[in-house]
Amino acid sequence: MAKYDLSKPMRIAQFEKRIKALMAKNCFVELREITIRSLSQNNYLHLILSFYGLEFGYSLNYVKRNIFKALINPTMFIVEKVNEKNGEVYKDLLSTSEISKTDMIIAIDRFKDHSAKGGLVLPDPSNLIYLRDIAEEIDMAKRYL
Repeated sequence: MAKYDLSKPMRIAQFEKRIKALMAKNCFVELREITIRSLSQNNYLHLILSFYGLEFGYSLNYVKRNIFKALINPTMFIVEKVNEKNGEVYKDLLSTSEISKTDMIIAIDRFKDHSAKGGLVLPDPSNLIYLRDIAEEIDMAKRYL
């Protein structure tokens, strides 16, 4: 579902074009206002990972697994497991839901530092306007990701 920031003239024009196209098709539509509010830690993480991927040409999955977990935070996410059928020891990645909120804060801070060193300064979770702009940019680029 596309989102339109109606404080921006270009997005108003795109919104009006979309509305006219839907009206011409006599569609049944839902329209709702999106308010700015704080993001949960997981939503924030996915937003900044997606933005990083968009800026550097990677998929969200690649950024999450290979950069955020394996490269930047390996001690938190890489674990050794044993295959119960053949006894083989292998490395696996934990889910973000398997680490504590405190560890997640540390992991996100490390990712933000890594990103800044690469030239992309990511916003803090409290910067809701910048985060909304990022969400809109990601939404507009989804067809290319």
